[in-house]
Order: sequence, then C-alpha cells, then structure tokens
Amino acid sequence: MMTEELNIRQGVLKDIPELVRLYEETVEHLENHVNYPGWKKGVYPGEAAAEEGVKTGTLYVAEAGGRIIGSIILNEKQEAAYSEASWSVDAAPGEVMVIHTFLVHPDFRRSGAGKLLMEFAEVQALKEGKKTIRLDVYEKNEPAVRFYERQGYHYTATVDLGLGSRGLPWFKLYEKTAGECLYGLLSRISPLSSEAMELAALTWSHVAKPLFSLGILEEDVIKIAGISSSPSVDIGKRALIIMCGDNGIVEEGVTQTGQEVTAVVTENMTDGNSSVCLMAERAGVDVFPVDIGVCRELRSGTRNPLIRKKLAYGTKNFRKEPAMSRETAVSAIAAGLCMAGELKEKGYRLIATGEMGIGNTTTSSAVAAMLLGRDPAEMTGRGAGLSDEGLRKKVSVIREAVKRYEAQCRDAIDVIACVGGLDLAGLTGVFLGGAVYRIPVLIDGFISGTAALAAAKLAPSACDYMLATHVSAEPAGKMILEELSLKPFVAAGMCLGEGTGAVASIPLLDMALEVYTKMSTFQDIRIEEYKQW
Repeated sequence: MMTEELNIRQGVLKDIPELVRLYEETVEHLENHVNYPGWKKGVYPGEAAAEEGVKTGTLYVAEAGGRIIGSIILNEKQEAAYSEASWSVDAAPGEVMVIHTFLVHPDFRRSGAGKLLMEFAEVQALKEGKKTIRLDVYEKNEPAVRFYERQGYHYTATVDLGLGSRGLPWFKLYEKTAGECLYGLLSRISPLSSEAMELAALTWSHVAKPLFSLGILEEDVIKIAGISSSPSVDIGKRALIIMCGDNGIVEEGVTQTGQEVTAVVTENMTDGNSSVCLMAERAGVDVFPVDIGVCRELRSGTRNPLIRKKLAYGTKNFRKEPAMSRETAVSAIAAGLCMAGELKEKGYRLIATGEMGIGNTTTSSAVAAMLLGRDPAEMTGRGAGLSDEGLRKKVSVIREAVKRYEAQCRDAIDVIACVGGLDLAGLTGVFLGGAVYRIPVLIDGFISGTAALAAAKLAPSACDYMLATHVSAEPAGKMILEELSLKPFVAAGMCLGEGTGAVASIPLLDMALEVYTKMSTFQDIRIEEYKQW
C-alpha cells in the first residue's frame, strides 16, 4: 500500500523529461525480467507519446513524494480493430473513453497506485459523460489481464491491431460501462465518523440549556459533524443545485401548464429572479441552475450563470416508451454526482437540492410508487394545481406505466430510465455525490425526496449524508421521509419546489450552530449540568 499521499493531476510540458525517465526505467525493468506488454525502449512508450498526451490534455500523472510514479492517457482514440468487437454498450465515438499507456514504476508495483489511477480514470469518464471505457492489452500480458479483470473490466474480443511485425499479433479488448463505474464509486462510500459525532454530542451536553431542547436541529448538527469528520461544524459556504429538465409525459395532459414554462423559469433563475433565488440571497446560498434536459437552448444571465449539462431536449413520453435509456439515466446521475464533488473541491460545506421541470410531480410519483411498491393514488398529488379530473387522469397514466414497466426494472436506475426525469436523475446523483465526497445534502420536498429515495435504493449508506428539511404538502412527501428514516425540522405546508424548503431551513441550522459554538457552558456560568435520566 502507498505510504505517501498519491496526487493525480493533468500532465504539463515540464513533466515530459520525467515521464520519459519513467517510461525508460519501466521498460528496462521489463526487459530484465519478463516483458509482458512487449514494450521496447526508444520505440514505445516514449517521448512522442508523452508529448502528444500532454499537448492534448489527455495525459495524467500520479505523484508521490514529489516524484512521478505512474501515468495514464485517457482519450477517445479507438483502434480500427475495435469495430470488430461486439461491445456491451452501443456508444458513439465521443461517448467512449479509451485507456492508453497505463503504467506504474516498478518500485511502486503492488502499492495500490495502479488501482487508484484506474479509479481516477473511471471518475473522469463519468465527469465527461462517457457511456463506457475501453482498452486493449497484449494477450500474453497475463499480469495486466488479471489486473483489469480484478478491476471489473470484462473481456469482449481478441483482435489484430496490426503489430504482428513487432511480435504482438493478438490483443484482448476489455470494457467497463459507466453504470459499472458508478456502482464501483458507490462501493467506496464510508461510514460517518463516530468519534466526531460523540464529540459533537458531548459539546451539546455542556451547552447551558436543557438537554436535547433544540431537537432535530441538534441531531443534524451531530450528523454534520460525522459527515465532515470533525466536531467543528462549518456550513458557512453553501450551494443550491437546481436540476432543470423537461418531461415528455406532459403530452398526456397531466399538468396545468406547458413545457415552455420550464425554460422561462430556468432563465429567470440565472437572472436571480425566482422564488428560491430571492430566498437564497437572504440565506447566503450560492445558486447553481443546471440545464440537464430543458427542451430548448437557454440563454444565461450573469447573476447565477447557467451550468450546461444537457443530455437531451427533454425525456420521452413514458406512456408510449421509456422516458430515457439506462445509459442516459446513468449519465444524468453521474452528472449530479460529479457536480457535488466539484463543489466540495471549491470549498462548499453544504448542498441544498432543487429542481425545475413541468411534469416532474408526475415522474416523481411514478418513481416513488415503483420504488415503494405503493398504489400510485397514494403517491400522487395535484402538482401545480390540477382539477379533480386532471388528478384522476394523472393517477391513471402513472398506474398504466407502473404496470407496464415494473417487471423489467432491476434497480432504481431502471426505474428512473422508464418513468423518471433528467432533473430527478441529476438530483439522485447529487445525493450520491454527497455520500461519496462527504458533504451533507439537504432534501427539499417531494421531488427532491424521491431522488433521495432513489439514491438510497442504489446505496443505502447514502442516507447517512442526507438531511430532511421540511415535509412537502404532496401526499408522498411524508411517506418518503419515513422510508428514509429521516426527520424534518420544518412543517410549513410548502410545495413550491425549486429548493425553497431546503433554503428556508438553512437559517435554522445557522441559528442552531450559533448556540452550538457560542453559547455559554454550564461550567462558564457555574451551575450544575442537566442530567439525562
């Protein structure tokens, strides 16, 4: 295992001499032992490969102790022979990431550096919205074959890459889908810090007030301590992610307004002119509107610049066909997950979730009904104000879809793909990203809660990283929170969406933290502490 911290970064021009040394020392070692990959000093890998990788921004280096110990090139270049294989994912050239020139210095073999480089490649593929990762390996390179198979790559075909003149006639092709990469990333979610939570609970016990008198607010502060692995809780820099997308089910007349509203409201958000934007300004929350699937191209204001992650111009009408492919659902989840990671890197300590998408109470009701195995009538509300007749139609459409798709759904990703929305999928990823990158994520209302439920179905431990803010007025709002075993600290009858409930709760957390960090202790005021009986 690595004894020094490993840093993986994009290669730069000044790295090339050290990269050449890495290549040469690696090849020398192979030639003096067993040259499994058939590399030749001065031929491949060499300076030309390093220069091309650096200049195209596709080469990444692994550093330990100020020394480059490994390297990998990630691009879209597939050899012509790749077309001969029957790949498990039908992907356009730009949707494929290909691994080239992957190596770790012989001194660092079995250190875990290779595994970390491959995990980095998989996260990078998810960030770039790739549907699959592919690679080739010389068929007699048995150590590499074993390594790739241990990392979850599956054999596809054996092909001729035209290197027979160099004694390398046959290469094995391997693949790992984005969905497999996603599940691999989720497997790395770690438990909350029990030590930090114990210290936070101890801090609360010393505060000069009745024990547990701030109720759920105290519990959530303790939970945030466990998430951040520190009793010094800080949520000073916070963000609201608003996933925006259109839903094809609107064709069925299940909404009071048309899809055009999604685009208008999203653009208003970029100008700071929406309900949640005004609330966020008051609460000191930075707003990030995301176009993940709005049905037209959008302009962006300067107040809250639009983040463009459009995967489609809305989903399909799930009454007629699945809302999206499984691969698209994975891409949307990955987009949200990676965005949570990017915000963590920028220093954000808390993420609130919101959405905008006409028809998304219909998609959320369908997803929630399927995930909970409940009658759609129990899960479905009036949304933005349906009539009795409109509500009956909405329930009927959802019932029909549940009956049609439930047997073919293997997991929550399939459920989202069949009857969900891109906004819902993106939010699911945000909740998963909170767990992967250890940042608390606030559930807003029903739609956000449904995304949280989907995230919990994919990774049950993700629940530990969620905080419930309020109980939605939508019928299923309370059911979902009960399923997640989460207790909200606001009950205000809200059902606006956009993240308004989550943002409204943040000042309450701020006030709780004021007490947690600044209130006198019993020792300070020289009175006996309360005791728990």
